[in-house]
Amino acid sequence: MNRIYLLICVSILLYSCTKNTNESKLFSRLNAKDTGINFSNNLLENDSLNYFTYAYMYMGGGVATGDINNDGLNDLFFTGNMVPNKLYLNKGNLKFEDISELAGVEGDQRWFTGVTMADVNNDGFLDIYCSVGGKFNPKGNMLYINNGDNTFTEKAEEYGLADVGNSVQSTFFDYDLDGDLDLYVANYPPTNFSAPNTYYRFKIYNANDIETDKLFRNDGGSFTNVTDEAGLRSFGLTLSATVGDVNKDGWPDLYISNDFSTPDYLFVNNKNGTFTESVKSVTRQNAFYGMGVDMADFNNDELIDILQVDMNAQNNRRSKANMASMNPDLFWSTVNSGFNYQYMQNMLQLNNGMLNDTLPDFSNISRLAGLSSTDWSWGPLFADLDNDGWKDIFISNGVRREINSKDYFNKLKKKRFNKDSTLAWVKKIPSEKIDNFVFRNNKDLTFKKANEDWGLVYKGFSNGCVYVDLDNDGDLEIVTNNVDDYASVFENTSASKNNHLTLKFKGAEKNKFGLGVKATVKANELSQYQEMTLTRGFQSSVAPQLHFGLGQAAVVNSIKVIWPDGKEQELNDIAINQILEIDYVNATDAINKEVVDVVKPLFETENDEGIVAKHKHVENLFNDFEDEILLPHRTSMFGPGLAVGDLNNDNLEDFVVGGASSNQAGVYFQTNQGFIKQEIEDLKNDAGFEDLGAHIFDADGDGDNDLYMVSGGNEFSLSSEKLQDRLYINNGNGSFTKSTTALPEMITSGSRAYSHDFDKDGDLDLFVGGRLVPGNYPLPASSYILENISVKGKPEFMDVTHKIAPDLKDLGMVTSAIWTDIDNDGWTDLIVVGEWMPITIYKNEEGRFKNISKKMNVDDTTGWWFSIQEGDFDNDGDMDFVAGNLGLNYKYKANAEETFDIYLNDFDDNQTNDIVLSYYNEGEKFPLRGRQCSSQQMPTIKSKFKNYEQFSLATLEDVYTEKELNKSLHYQVKSFASVYFENKNGEFVIHQLPNLAQFSSINQILVKDFDKDTNLDILIAGNLYSSEVETPRNDASIGLFLKGDGKGDFNPIEGPESGLFLAGDVKDLATIKIKGEEYLIAAKNDDYLQFIRVNK
Repeated sequence: MNRIYLLICVSILLYSCTKNTNESKLFSRLNAKDTGINFSNNLLENDSLNYFTYAYMYMGGGVATGDINNDGLNDLFFTGNMVPNKLYLNKGNLKFEDISELAGVEGDQRWFTGVTMADVNNDGFLDIYCSVGGKFNPKGNMLYINNGDNTFTEKAEEYGLADVGNSVQSTFFDYDLDGDLDLYVANYPPTNFSAPNTYYRFKIYNANDIETDKLFRNDGGSFTNVTDEAGLRSFGLTLSATVGDVNKDGWPDLYISNDFSTPDYLFVNNKNGTFTESVKSVTRQNAFYGMGVDMADFNNDELIDILQVDMNAQNNRRSKANMASMNPDLFWSTVNSGFNYQYMQNMLQLNNGMLNDTLPDFSNISRLAGLSSTDWSWGPLFADLDNDGWKDIFISNGVRREINSKDYFNKLKKKRFNKDSTLAWVKKIPSEKIDNFVFRNNKDLTFKKANEDWGLVYKGFSNGCVYVDLDNDGDLEIVTNNVDDYASVFENTSASKNNHLTLKFKGAEKNKFGLGVKATVKANELSQYQEMTLTRGFQSSVAPQLHFGLGQAAVVNSIKVIWPDGKEQELNDIAINQILEIDYVNATDAINKEVVDVVKPLFETENDEGIVAKHKHVENLFNDFEDEILLPHRTSMFGPGLAVGDLNNDNLEDFVVGGASSNQAGVYFQTNQGFIKQEIEDLKNDAGFEDLGAHIFDADGDGDNDLYMVSGGNEFSLSSEKLQDRLYINNGNGSFTKSTTALPEMITSGSRAYSHDFDKDGDLDLFVGGRLVPGNYPLPASSYILENISVKGKPEFMDVTHKIAPDLKDLGMVTSAIWTDIDNDGWTDLIVVGEWMPITIYKNEEGRFKNISKKMNVDDTTGWWFSIQEGDFDNDGDMDFVAGNLGLNYKYKANAEETFDIYLNDFDDNQTNDIVLSYYNEGEKFPLRGRQCSSQQMPTIKSKFKNYEQFSLATLEDVYTEKELNKSLHYQVKSFASVYFENKNGEFVIHQLPNLAQFSSINQILVKDFDKDTNLDILIAGNLYSSEVETPRNDASIGLFLKGDGKGDFNPIEGPESGLFLAGDVKDLATIKIKGEEYLIAAKNDDYLQFIRVNK
């Protein structure tokens, strides 16, 4: 009896465990036999049609979904490249009937690509528009008009939509807001993959009628080509066209994603039938191989964001063996052609709001978000897959053959074959099935891969994809069109765990499904905003309805709907878990809300020429990579430094901004009429120096301010006199003379100088940071403490580093420092930070300095630190600190278990040191750089690893050996996060700053009570534009105001609210009083100064 009871208990337990495990998976893949969906986009290559005769063989087909018979169930349509199209009627319970032949939509011998559904003729039934590409004619796109009886009639010619431009996809939208649906057609003119940028640039200005994308205006019963009239004639290898109101002006805009180095286009609607191309005005980088795009608000701030995918493998082996690599010549040719900065990675363009007058500003945060690398990606989709109220991401993935296999095509270059034997060679191209990607939204601008957790796993070659509620249960299924395999249908069960709401729309007479409608749903203090555009991702379109996950909300507090013509309606206290139809007839004209006084933001960019100084820093040309091939970034672009102070004793603050080599520093005196640039002969004579730091202080104790310039850069030899710092002495009225005797010899490439009376003798001493050893990255540079031994009228400083702070010799690559009394003992201590350095704290023991970093719990903090500032942020009477690191949005990643490392050694015994960067991938440590660029530095690598596949599998030790690595100069980073150090009980407690502060490197920090609430705030700015071309530059920061609460916590206030907009390669910041008002000055590399008014 007991044995039977035990057996029953065990059986129940096992069943329970199995049941719970299954229940934890949101998705399950349905069998084609069960669903009736047996479409397979089979590619039947032959001698006349294969990859070598038609290079676009593997772009796959699309999928569209919508209710074609108005029975309340969404149906599915798949395009076939070499097989018939298929239309599946949804019969309920996830069962489908193939009605393709009866419906008359299978097509002919054309190569069908993208597909979208829309009600083209306003009869209340969805029609189907198919794009056509391929090698052979006919190439006219096809329009299947719904007859209302499950049959269709092809009428593209009749409607004027039989475009022959080698189309990839199309999107219906009402661009002129006249009430009906117009059409944008995205074309990909067949182009040699090796076409240079000169060709693309020529074609952009000379695109012919077939090549250009097209805009067709709906004129009621037929469409008119208005491409030129709308200003949209273009040339691009277009892979997607997506509609969204990016600037929230009520008019639909267009994002066009283009392949290879042809530039993307963001066409902003001018509200008069024309568009203005604005992609470089609103984005700072785009994808190189721009594939599919989706646009939606993923962070619930009611602004439309943009997700664009590319081809960049997450896996080390695939990345190094099968992915294209960027070379500097191509990269800079693309930039110099005006095609923006393009990188081989996905782009998650976060909408920062309307910061460019009427235009938005976007920051690519794909690295922070964890979305940058999803292999050979096609279709991205934003969708709330777990119904928690936050949009997740699905990305279709895979290519039928590895057409970027470096080894195979290198081997092929040595072969000779005629066109009759191409098929045999095609079949030898390697092929590897890979999974798609699905990411769960972490609700903090980051995502977590969730394929296994959610059960959404399929290895194959997926192209077009959609999300759709196929069973009307309130959650979204995922459907993909696969090459050489059945289409995938993944059933979603999240509606059993979280609540939901689906909105359908009964639109106006000429737009019966309400395309272009906008809805904001509020529930549980969460606001979700969506726009209904159907063409999304790649070659595909979703159903005309909006799905909202509601989490555990028990009621929808409000729904606000804005129709394309501007009419509005609002519903309140709506029941959850329903499909709700909203009717246009109930809409009313938008109510003009009571005008309220506009409150000026705290920060406001100042352009008044009577206030600002129009000064541009001009960077000199120098190629750091010529001698240091594997540098992670250029080290010759760290300027300019900035200093503020009264230079002519008129009680007005003046400023100095450094110059790059061959460019003079700028000295500006403030007057009542504005700033006047000064011509200072000795500074002019020193224009050959690179000014990294500028510091204003009274060096000789005579009551006026003198000027210290830190010399730096990477252009000079180790012994160059151009590395000697300079001191310019003020004669009392703003005239400066360079002192040739005041400073000791300091032939070091420096960073910044900081003055303080560390020895309490009544004058100002100096700490000077050493930034680098030219041509020898990352060798540590020496820093200095200079004791002021001046007598009045005779400035002089003595190098006392070896006596009182010997650790400063070869300290590291110092970027910033601060004099501060850490322990309130009355003696000012010193904190130093730098690249590849830990936070380093020196306690001042009555004039001598002792490293107490370990005692203060910061000895294991090596990072790429660029800045540090102090403040008593928690009001406990001691100084806390905030330190700016590289940030979390860079290619380089690190944590305690998987570090980012650098090694310096002469690995190949050629009397030259070699740089080796390493990273972790899937638990193993690999060289960061690939075989090609690594072998440029160390040619022996090519002989050791005969091909790319071998190198792609080689760990760091396989390549460089444990013995040689152990002999190397070695630095290791465990975190690139910028942080707040809380001074607590004699040691520091580290707190990571919010993710909004991790967008980029923080080069300068200002600490002040900016908003006058008695609590200290933080203002940050930065970026790092000097990265090598395979590492996307750090350009996402636009500055950030962190509002302090007086308890050690900070609330990031974004640009639209704070008014702060500090884009660019910001290298220094300072506060300055101008005409009695408080301003900020931002100094940027190779850019104009920016002045910002503080409105408090």
